[in-house]
Amino acid sequence: MELILLCHAATRALKTGCFPTADDPAEPDALAAVQAHAGDSTRVIASPARVARETVACMAQAFDIDPAFDDIDYGRWSGHSIREIGEKEPENIATWLAGPGPYSQPHGGESVAVFAARVIDGIARIEREVTRRRCIVVTHAIVVKAAVAHALGKPLSSIYAMNFAPLSATVLQRPSAAHAWAVELPHALEAYRSLKAGSVACATPLSHPFIQEAQMAHYYALLCR
Repeated sequence: MELILLCHAATRALKTGCFPTADDPAEPDALAAVQAHAGDSTRVIASPARVARETVACMAQAFDIDPAFDDIDYGRWSGHSIREIGEKEPENIATWLAGPGPYSQPHGGESVAVFAARVIDGIARIEREVTRRRCIVVTHAIVVKAAVAHALGKPLSSIYAMNFAPLSATVLQRPSAAHAWAVELPHALEAYRSLKAGSVACATPLSHPFIQEAQMAHYYALLCR
């Protein structure tokens, strides 16, 4: 099976350093950068988040929505500035960043551990249900991090060291559930411009000019590091 995890297009929340919400739209210029097509031999899945649905609509006419690949639930922090929350709730931020334990959810939303478990369950379900050998999932960077940590057998804390830009593609492959995953990280754009016939061809940038600035806040909030 070949599982392609595609990060959704950039949003204003990413640009301004805010915790995302389910209704954040994609930036218009970011959607214009999506030049991809999923062939009929590929199953396409999207997160329920608006930005993921807008991104996938640019590359596929038909797709499934799967909540397993939704963004982490940031509870009452959703939509608020990461710096603002850090100033108002420094102890809660510290608790949340201290480790991905199942009870580390000071925002009242979803802990990283519980979130990662649903992502792993979603991947396992795709393997059981999919009738095609290739599947594209348009999702969120933190979902890709959890999937990569699982595929490589790394501790969940390793996601703190990962960074996936908007519209970057990460490929997980294995012949069966009895085999280990092979992981192709988005180290070069050319690797994803022309995959095999029927797959996705992404002629999109793997970085954006605002990423470095936004990361300073996002690293602080676990979205990136």
